[in-house]
Amino acid sequence: MQKVGLIGAGWIAPFHWAALEQLRERGRVVWVADPDASRGKQIAERAGAQFLIDYRQALNQVDCAFVLVPHHLHYSVTLDCLRAGLHVLLEKPMANTLDQIDEMISVAEQSGKTLMIAYPHRYREGFKVFKKILDENRYGKLISMDSFMDETVEGYIAPWMTKVATLGGGCLFSASGHMLDIMLWICGDVRAAHMVGTRGRVAMEGEDTATCIIKFRNGVIGTVRHTWASPKPRIWYTMNAMCEKAYVTLTTTPLGNATTEGPGCKWQTRITSYGAQEEILFENDQGLDLKPEVEHFFTCVETGGRPNTDGMAARKLTQLVLGAYDGARKEGANVF
Repeated sequence: MQKVGLIGAGWIAPFHWAALEQLRERGRVVWVADPDASRGKQIAERAGAQFLIDYRQALNQVDCAFVLVPHHLHYSVTLDCLRAGLHVLLEKPMANTLDQIDEMISVAEQSGKTLMIAYPHRYREGFKVFKKILDENRYGKLISMDSFMDETVEGYIAPWMTKVATLGGGCLFSASGHMLDIMLWICGDVRAAHMVGTRGRVAMEGEDTATCIIKFRNGVIGTVRHTWASPKPRIWYTMNAMCEKAYVTLTTTPLGNATTEGPGCKWQTRITSYGAQEEILFENDQGLDLKPEVEHFFTCVETGGRPNTDGMAARKLTQLVLGAYDGARKEGANVF
């Protein structure tokens, strides 16, 4: 059984704790660390774990660290953990610069420890089924993909998320990786990527709404659309694949309020084909359940296997986004 330390007790931490609760035979939370005592103590009490202000005083008590801190801290905290001999599950995005990512990959390789980046969608059953349908060319050749995340950050956004220096950019950098990871997983290498962004109604330095257009080397065109400024979120996540003979659409919808209900929120994931006739191909209740992701992490730790979302996969994704930002900067495409 792996002894786990949770570093960071923000909004995503209860989802990791809920996953660990379902995997008690494989991992146990020993301590929770967060500078905010009121927040950190809540998670620690639920987990029956020790609470710490400073994670560095107890790295020798655990085997694995779940790093759930603001983006600009990913680099330093992850290096502390790897150099202390811990396996690391790191929340996305990996880091704010490619130089930081390269050093993190190098230190992980030198330490011989698992470094996995938390892009959880590809570990869920619905997305595996979605990929299998497209890989099998069930509806003919894939021509294009469009994905949309419809979100509001009202009641959720933290001060560090409003600054480019700490967030790393805007919504495209921070959270569109969920969609980009699936597209890269399905379509492979990228030939070109361009983005446009705007600031609709969120008080932040970066864009709160963005669109990124991608040309993959296999000829497929991808479009990633994301907003944090939705007036009323409807379907949280939609990925639509246009094939020769039909559209194949995956939707993930909260049946409650995910922001306030957290891991207790109910979800519905559905895959539907729209061709000669409409057909529901798959349906389940997975939404923000992190259990499959955490299971994969523990399996890699136990077997020495390489995570599907390892440092190199995260680097490729980050390089795509930063390259798209650079192009937008030159063209004035992300100016508000």
